[in-house]
Amino acid sequence: MKIVLIAAVSKNGFIGKNNKLMWHLPNDLKRFKNLTTNEIVVMGRKTFESIGKILPERKNIILTRNKINFLYLRNKKNISIISSLQQIEDLTYKKIFVIGGEKTYASTIEKAHTIELTLVHKKFHGDAKFPKVDTKKWKKIYEFFYEKDKNHLFNYSFIKFERKK
Repeated sequence: MKIVLIAAVSKNGFIGKNNKLMWHLPNDLKRFKNLTTNEIVVMGRKTFESIGKILPERKNIILTRNKINFLYLRNKKNISIISSLQQIEDLTYKKIFVIGGEKTYASTIEKAHTIELTLVHKKFHGDAKFPKVDTKKWKKIYEFFYEKDKNHLFNYSFIKFERKK
């Protein structure tokens, strides 16, 4: 199974504060949608709660230790509730996208094959961080820089990393 981590990260490594994103970048949201539509997305409980809905046109997998709190979702289409990453590894998916949060990224980065990162070129102070990308283990495939504009308050880059062989 190919594991892809996808995240938007501030210059100093933060991904969120109080269970919310700290910026609004429409192009990042479009990129996220383009990459994950018709794919499998895996997220922790807090990330699911921050999104507040099942992401359409995707198979949603929520990782939580307390599955009982999500019984109301058991008959919904395109959603599964699991209690461990081992349950994902036991499935026969070809590829999954890990979409957050901090604990889920931290527990999957060592098994990941690809990182799709949006780097926001500004320091923010939050309470959730993305794991450090170790350049000894990861090779930058590309980086596209975008200047802030009327719809994007900050400069940002789309960066793709692949695990070194």
